[in-house]
Amino acid sequence: MKINASEKMFESKYLMFIGFFIFMLPWNFINSQTAILSGILFIWTIFKYKTDFYKNFIDNLKFLPLLLLSLFILFKFTSILWSSNYLEGLDHEVNFNKYYMLFVPAILVGLHKDNVLKIIKILTVSFSLYAIYSILIYLEIIYIEGSSSSNPKGHLRFLIVSQYMVIGFFVGALISYYSKIKNEKLLFLVISSLCLICLFINNSRTAQLSFLIIFIMFSIIFFRKYVFNLKAILIFLIICMSSTYLLYKNNKLTRFKAGYDEFKTAIENKEYKGSFGLRLYFNVAGLEILKSNPIIGVGSQDNRAILQEMQKNEPNYKGRIINHFHSEHMDTLTAYGLVGYSLLFFSIVFLIYSLRKQNLYYYMSLAVFLSLFINSLANKTLSVKPLNYIYILFFILFAIIAHKSEKEEKEKIENNS
Repeated sequence: MKINASEKMFESKYLMFIGFFIFMLPWNFINSQTAILSGILFIWTIFKYKTDFYKNFIDNLKFLPLLLLSLFILFKFTSILWSSNYLEGLDHEVNFNKYYMLFVPAILVGLHKDNVLKIIKILTVSFSLYAIYSILIYLEIIYIEGSSSSNPKGHLRFLIVSQYMVIGFFVGALISYYSKIKNEKLLFLVISSLCLICLFINNSRTAQLSFLIIFIMFSIIFFRKYVFNLKAILIFLIICMSSTYLLYKNNKLTRFKAGYDEFKTAIENKEYKGSFGLRLYFNVAGLEILKSNPIIGVGSQDNRAILQEMQKNEPNYKGRIINHFHSEHMDTLTAYGLVGYSLLFFSIVFLIYSLRKQNLYYYMSLAVFLSLFINSLANKTLSVKPLNYIYILFFILFAIIAHKSEKEEKEKIENNS
């Protein structure tokens, strides 16, 4: 009994640490936070599973979405071989991928399917607490250097915070919708509302647009069977009106008009200025770079070096020299070509498809990866920390559910045959 009690306590502390790691991951208080916590988690997992660690990890990699994601990361490092500046390319890949090597295997091996939803709830609560933190800055109750009531982003960049809130809203709303526990329904409804408020008092137009697109898609999916349901109609109208009110009250609607004018000027006059105008130029330039090596790309960091040279030589470019494409899609395509992009794209598509029989996780994965896809059109996502960790973490959590469910289904078929 003593041994069993000891093992149970060890397991409980291990799961608590995973929960703590997940909760802290979005906040990124100090640069070394992820390094320290993921290092501890990795060592603890190896100690816990010993010789079974490698076997379990390799078994997980047999799952197609995880295999494709692993091949994508490996291909990113391989692209250094055809980069003109090997050291810069290596530094870039190590910078954004090194901690995947620690927390991804640890979570894949150490986290059981039954605990995944608890972990997702912990992560969503973490988003909601960041939302409260941002709202307190907006209300001028607390002051954080670099933030203000017109830009209440906290200590992270608003492109990161706003994407947290898009994910937090939809994941929170889905948990509330599918939960059978009254208090939990209410809690995650509140969490979802906090994330909605935080999203629209912050500044990212791309994230706000991504929210509206995903919201319309989900409204069509969910409300079509409640088309004459007064409650469903009221929820739809409240969310639409609240979003519009927050944009109007905080003078955010004028930013959308300014973006439209910048985009129109860029198309009609070939004059690239302002946030939207520059983004259009980066995509035009990216397509030109992609033409030089569409299959495997020009290599890690070479794409960005070429982009900077193009900016310097373009007379109609009216902005400062920027060292990235403001688009994760274009960054990925130009650096790693269609091969690298396809590995990432299909890893996500196959993962979502594998969850199709489990409504809660299917819709969660759809919301998270639609946020990634849409925001990546005009922003960095997988090349900005800690946002990249969050998207990869969700991928791993959904993969655990899908892979374990697939194995259980196969075992049932074998037992019945």
